[in-house]
Amino acid sequence: MANVSRLEDIGCTVIHEVDCCTMSHHPKLMSNLFDRIVFNFPHAGFFFTSESTPYVIDLHKNVVKGFLRNAVEMLTENGEVYITHKTAHPYNMWEIEKLANEVGLGLLDKVPFFYWDYPGYTNKRGEGQRCDESFPIGKSSTYKFKIMN
Repeated sequence: MANVSRLEDIGCTVIHEVDCCTMSHHPKLMSNLFDRIVFNFPHAGFFFTSESTPYVIDLHKNVVKGFLRNAVEMLTENGEVYITHKTAHPYNMWEIEKLANEVGLGLLDKVPFFYWDYPGYTNKRGEGQRCDESFPIGKSSTYKFKIMN
């Protein structure tokens, strides 16, 4: 949690356990606007089927679109939304750029993500018996979006 303390020391807002699909209505967030909103490796949860199943892909896309829809409501005039996401199959089927366009966001940049560029960064599975373990990142990118005028 040293990273969280450092962020708070420089004035960043760090809040855990927020539903990304309803975050614009969260009591600690709803009266604030942000310059940057970041979601690293969004995921709808784990299911007893393949990640490439259309049903599972739709669940993931719904999470991402819900996040983006809420993020748009929470941005300053020049604010940006960053999503870091795997780009190999089947994750490319989530169509991150298309989902962003559907809520009024345009792509500013797409840059390769390398965890070693972020000392101390560790991803977490987030659910299940191995929830505190990391997962293979593989080929990933950070998508940077801004509200289209």
